[in-house]
Amino acid sequence: MQADQAPVPTSARFTRPRVIAFLVAIFLLLILAVAISATERRERAELLQADADRILDDPRLAPKALAKGRKVFLANCASCHGADGRGSTATGTPDLTDQDFLYGTGLVSEIEQIVLHGIRSGDDRGWNLALMPAYGQQIPYPREKLPPLSPKEIDQLASYVGAMNGQAGEDPADVLAGHNLFEGKGGCWDCHGRDAQGDPAIGAPSLANGKWLRGDGSRRDISRIIREGLHSVSPAFRGRLDPLSARTVAVYVAYLHARKETK
Repeated sequence: MQADQAPVPTSARFTRPRVIAFLVAIFLLLILAVAISATERRERAELLQADADRILDDPRLAPKALAKGRKVFLANCASCHGADGRGSTATGTPDLTDQDFLYGTGLVSEIEQIVLHGIRSGDDRGWNLALMPAYGQQIPYPREKLPPLSPKEIDQLASYVGAMNGQAGEDPADVLAGHNLFEGKGGCWDCHGRDAQGDPAIGAPSLANGKWLRGDGSRRDISRIIREGLHSVSPAFRGRLDPLSARTVAVYVAYLHARKETK
């Protein structure tokens, strides 16, 4: 057996050349860290000072915003909207990849405000102008006096909405009665418009384009929404996301919408 090797003296491990090389490496790493920090500060300032609605058109800023925005989206938004941004008709979570805007028109600045202040989130600057009444309850709408609808009236209104979307087999008499409820007792036109095309200024979806925020457009699902109402919440991330994260995730969501349009 070989004898144990004697320990290397400390003076041999820490020779002057090695110490100098170590200090030089530390110095270079510090310079690199300062340079990276300066670059990050400059990019942060550029993104925050830029016109939010033009970032996607800037070939220099767009890739940086999208890379960061995607990370923010996956960490904060994907749990509801899905990693692909397509939402869920089971929970009434909007699809963020189509051109059917529930709120606003898809501008980065509009999306950024929703990110920061939310929808029905309790934030005093959030979107909270209207909600879908629950016509099956005794008090369908707490903000305005609306009469409840009977089960038959709810079915007639569902027939009218279904007919607007091309569903066959609806009883013409029920469709007509539903139209009268839409224009009269139900007051549905007040949010969704006389043409039922909705109003993105208050978050009222179109009822005539074949797209469904919740459910599959069946008579059962339409009746359930009329009966139970619909008033989902999008949280306010003000205070939870820094300004750059809010800006870049808004850019990313706007990109998801625009990408679908160009396919």
